[in-house]
Amino acid sequence: MRIAFTYSLKTATTEDQAEYDTPETVGMIEAALHRLGHEVILIEASGTVAALVAELERARPDLIFNTAEAGHGRAREAFYPSLFQRLGIPYTGSDAYACTVTLDKHLTKLLVAQHGVRVPGWIFARKMSDLAVCDLRFPLIVKPNFEGSSMGITADSVVEDRATLELRAAEALERFRDGILVEEYITGRDVVVPYLEMISPETGGILEPAEYVYPESDRRFAIFELEMKMRGFEDVKVRSPAQLEPAQRAEAMNASRTCVEVLGVRDLGRMDYRIDESGTLYFLEMNALPSLEPGASIYLSGQLAGLDGVEGVMEVVIASAERRYRAH
Repeated sequence: MRIAFTYSLKTATTEDQAEYDTPETVGMIEAALHRLGHEVILIEASGTVAALVAELERARPDLIFNTAEAGHGRAREAFYPSLFQRLGIPYTGSDAYACTVTLDKHLTKLLVAQHGVRVPGWIFARKMSDLAVCDLRFPLIVKPNFEGSSMGITADSVVEDRATLELRAAEALERFRDGILVEEYITGRDVVVPYLEMISPETGGILEPAEYVYPESDRRFAIFELEMKMRGFEDVKVRSPAQLEPAQRAEAMNASRTCVEVLGVRDLGRMDYRIDESGTLYFLEMNALPSLEPGASIYLSGQLAGLDGVEGVMEVVIASAERRYRAH
């Protein structure tokens, strides 16, 4: 198959490129697609739209394997799927609507909570007065509502009193004017559940939960903050399967199945959770464009489902997209 691989290349370790793919990740995915027998056309998508359209028209791909994000704004993950759909070119991953909804943490929580998925208490704020009545329990975490890859999140994002909340919220609103989330901080373990639509029909594509294991630290709150994410998995170990009790595993997988169905995610994804010190599971967010960097949970959990590492994941993502377009 002739595949155009569209991506946004990370050229600097800066916050504005936190969601982009490193040269290592791009090379790894390209090599995997070649080994699967595909002809691969690399298209770095961060230039002009006219240039991208011209490249795609020259390439005339059978399918676009997409990991690109369009810079800034609330619709940045939705831009490329919308463009590809308008051009009539099949592509991997969720459509523009699902990408828009899942980038909005507030809307995502409203939708999944309505269907019985447990979420932490939260407030969505566009201005400081939105926090005038705050009956959430401390500690709280202040984070941008429309960002991914831990953008805008540091160890100082967790606050334990009203004065610090107001300080951090004011700082965050100055930077992220589309809105912030103030959420009850769940002290406990980070658990993630990868999703591959074509795998494990009995689980609806939900893979084995994995967890992030942090190095020993004297920090009061352990979070996968931006600085750590920028170094990939250098500071954090991904363990798959996660060490969960049977009931916790079942809840994580059932909740994830609900999230996928409610949010309309296709082909691949990842759900992020926290399990508190009493063992209670809380949904945090959905990633419709999950990390595909070396060592990512989707590869490790994919191996437990019988996939051959990176190539296996690429193969089922492509097969999933092919099946969807054949059905239309």
